[in-house]
Amino acid sequence: MTDKEVVALVEPLVRHKAFPSTEEAVRELVTDFVLRQIDRYRERIAEFEKRYGMTFEQFSAYLKERSMTLTNGPLDAGQKKKVAQALMQEEEDWLDWKIARDFLNGWLGLKAEAAS
Repeated sequence: MTDKEVVALVEPLVRHKAFPSTEEAVRELVTDFVLRQIDRYRERIAEFEKRYGMTFEQFSAYLKERSMTLTNGPLDAGQKKKVAQALMQEEEDWLDWKIARDFLNGWLGLKAEAAS
């Protein structure tokens, strides 16, 4: 998208006095978008913390322990199957949680960079 196309997109907002200038419109719209992304990933992380009752670091240690129990623990075949199924879901959640943390850190970095 060219600068001209960006100006054409926000020009109606400036014309209708929603923003004092094109630059201010772009700055506020981008800032709002970044803040919404930060909120989105903070909420996602909070959902995982609530679901598991622990931080990401604690959950990572918990998963490691569960894996050890699965491979080295005194479980019969039926118990191992149940633990393995639960562990697979928890590992998927761990990955989603890690991705949410990584994205949050990226958006926070972008926010800090834009504030400079």
